[in-house]
Amino acid sequence: MNKIAKNFLSVSFSNLLGQVFTFFIGWYVAKKLTSSAFGDLMSVQAITVYFSIIVVFGLQNYGTREVVKYKEKIPKIVGEILTFRIFIFLISYVCIYILYLKLKNDVITKNLLIIYGVTLLPTCLSLDWVFNGIEKMNYNAVYNVIKTLIPCVLTFMLVKNSKDIYLIPIFTIIALTLGSIYQIYTYIFKLKLRIEFQIDFSKYKSYFLFGLPFVLSGILATINTNVDRLVIEFTISSSSAGIYSVSYYVVSFLTNVVTFIFLPVFPLLVDLFHKKEISKLEKLTDNLAKVVIMVILPITIGGILLSKEIILLFGQKYITAYLPFSILMIYTFLLFIRELYGYGLNAWHMEKKYLRVVAVSALINLTLNLIFTPRFGMNIAAIITVISEVINFILMKHYAEKVVKINSFKYILKALIPTLIMTAFVLLFKYLNVNIIINIIVAAIVYIAAIIGFKYMSIDEIKSFLLRKNGV
Repeated sequence: MNKIAKNFLSVSFSNLLGQVFTFFIGWYVAKKLTSSAFGDLMSVQAITVYFSIIVVFGLQNYGTREVVKYKEKIPKIVGEILTFRIFIFLISYVCIYILYLKLKNDVITKNLLIIYGVTLLPTCLSLDWVFNGIEKMNYNAVYNVIKTLIPCVLTFMLVKNSKDIYLIPIFTIIALTLGSIYQIYTYIFKLKLRIEFQIDFSKYKSYFLFGLPFVLSGILATINTNVDRLVIEFTISSSSAGIYSVSYYVVSFLTNVVTFIFLPVFPLLVDLFHKKEISKLEKLTDNLAKVVIMVILPITIGGILLSKEIILLFGQKYITAYLPFSILMIYTFLLFIRELYGYGLNAWHMEKKYLRVVAVSALINLTLNLIFTPRFGMNIAAIITVISEVINFILMKHYAEKVVKINSFKYILKALIPTLIMTAFVLLFKYLNVNIIINIIVAAIVYIAAIIGFKYMSIDEIKSFLLRKNGV
């Protein structure tokens, strides 16, 4: 089995496990905490995401790209990026402390913020981008399990009610720290690589100038995915934010699945473009479109049909989240397809165009949320998220197709019949009040059988996509 197959399977399996562990943490915590406490927790996590983007400073894809092209310079590249990130972490934590001082009335939010800020240190030390570049993603697979399994186990063991809310970020710090130790040990002792630490402010200036568009685009893209929660938290109530966060928690679980597909092939997108092998690049992106549609279409339809049942898994107190969840499933569908273009723009040295797109959509998203969400609540917030994603989709498609043309619509049509067959089973089982977990499992089996039966994608095609050395 060649590298792309091993990387795809290891990353996909570990990410799946990680997302399952993360989902169970959220599910368990939502049931144990009050909706207000859950809203505070989710809001602080949303704030921390912005600082995580800053400490990473857009150097994930850059580092991977440089490692792919200049393997002999790995120790120097790693040393420069890590020292640069440590400086950024120190500045970021000072900003978090200032924000901590400004939040005068909400003690829980303040304390959570200062604790979650510590997670930024192991985040900035992460070496996952190195393992991506040298195509040793099995090490990232172990890291993904470590950073999600440990807090999952500790949370189920020790978190019993809202009084234990501060344990949750502490468990995250422990897991991320152990994960970073594992990465550094692997890098130095297994791969026999060095880290050439050096302070080079001229180099840091170039990193800053290069990474700034990534940081801005990351922050702007994050506005599209979590600013609505923050607006609800600080203009309506933490309880409403908790209810809305449940719908988003499920959606985040689903949207993170997209990394299973794209992360293992990102170095290949870089490599084929760098070598100007456009015909192979077109074949690869076409296969990616086929896989993406096959995955997301049934998830979207099934999620909408079972929205109430899914939300009820978190408890009756969150039931009003089912409608925004249904709306956000449309956002999920658009995001999956849009990532065909988003990953392409970042792989093909079109980061500024990516930034331009997310700047437009984020500005519209933020403006609409500030105007309408405080007045109309979570349903309009979900609709605004869909609108911003439509803008992302249209503009990213426009830019990316200057490199390759991607026809997703034909695969939507091909997957429609298997999806309709699955839908019939979902509705039947729902009518018969069959347990939702059984309903989902049976629906998945029926869909896979229909996909193969109607020859949307055969087992041989899947093997071919995974096992060919060039991924096409």
